Amino acid sequence: MSENNANEAQSLSIEEEYELWKSNVPLLYDFVSETSLTWPSLTIQWLPSNEPVDSCRQELLLGTHTTDYEENYLKIAAVDLPKELLASTVGHDELSNDNKSKISIIRKYKHDGEVIRARYMPSDSNIIATINGSGEVFIYDRSKPKAEGLIKRLSHHKENGYGLAFNPIVPGILVSASDDSTVAIWDISSSVKPKNVITAHNYVVNDAKWHELDGNILGTVSEDNRLLLHDERSLSKPIRTLETASPFNTLAFSKHNTNLFAAAGTDSQVYLYDMRNTSIQLHSMVGHQASVTSLEFSPHIDGILCSSGNDRRVVIWDLTQIGAEQAPDDADDGVPELMMMHAGHKSGVNEFSFNRQIPWLMGSVEEDNIVHVWKLSKKLTSSDIPAVKDIHSLE
Repeated sequence: MSENNANEAQSLSIEEEYELWKSNVPLLYDFVSETSLTWPSLTIQWLPSNEPVDSCRQELLLGTHTTDYEENYLKIAAVDLPKELLASTVGHDELSNDNKSKISIIRKYKHDGEVIRARYMPSDSNIIATINGSGEVFIYDRSKPKAEGLIKRLSHHKENGYGLAFNPIVPGILVSASDDSTVAIWDISSSVKPKNVITAHNYVVNDAKWHELDGNILGTVSEDNRLLLHDERSLSKPIRTLETASPFNTLAFSKHNTNLFAAAGTDSQVYLYDMRNTSIQLHSMVGHQASVTSLEFSPHIDGILCSSGNDRRVVIWDLTQIGAEQAPDDADDGVPELMMMHAGHKSGVNEFSFNRQIPWLMGSVEEDNIVHVWKLSKKLTSSDIPAVKDIHSLE
């Protein structure tokens, strides 16, 4: 088969999967929508809403990844959800999947280079940090007029950076990680230079995250095949070192369990660990077919973990189902902890985000300029109803 024919066959296969997914949307979702962006966004994060509790408007952080000749922007998008979606979260009538959300860009800030990651500060969601393809970190204040929105440039990294996270416990403390093998810790209230620099890795650092319940602890993963846990009070050496057979791309700490964290990378599996003994993995989960690039624990429900990757999938895992007995037919559909697979993207998923105000409302962005907003069906999230895991089990 010629290269062109092979590419065409692959494209048709993706289109067929997409059509199958669309046909099963009413079974899997209370709501789903997709919007085409002008340029792809490498990042997505729901912003806390300043609207009344019964408002249908939510906001998203997005960025652009343009060509060399086009301006890049940090963008804030408004998402107008159907009223029925809000009703469904409090047990009202079933949502019709004919409803569509409306996503519109309500503010944008010029950005030097592509927006690799964008994160708001938990203690003040007006403050937003970004990192670009050169590793420069920018701080924006969206409460200021647009022309004055960029308030700081933080310079340390020399190369591209994917790791960026605010400390959820200590206001104003930010961590960034870069291909230059360093990890920088910043106090954005006091200086434009890092307060600490971690040099424990000897190759590209793919991600850095703060512990969700202990403001002194952070984790990093690198192309040097190591996952390191650090205590900022004593950075002379890591408090835990985990050697891996292949590199991890990302990690996440549980928002409910002090000792639980997850990591995933190029081998497509998602691994669970206990901070007290990282030498032995608690469990590994199989469901992705390509490299995993993002991980996040649910802010609402203990034991719910989400992952996304280059296989065009966002997978939701229910860790309480690990080891559960399965009928043979169910086992063919995946491991028992695989709760649901969002299979509507046509290209690799760059990132996803849990909405912190509406349980089970998700946002995800892919390489081909598409943003999805979706909420799992109550048929999946009710503990009394067996989950439908994947579109392929519905054929």
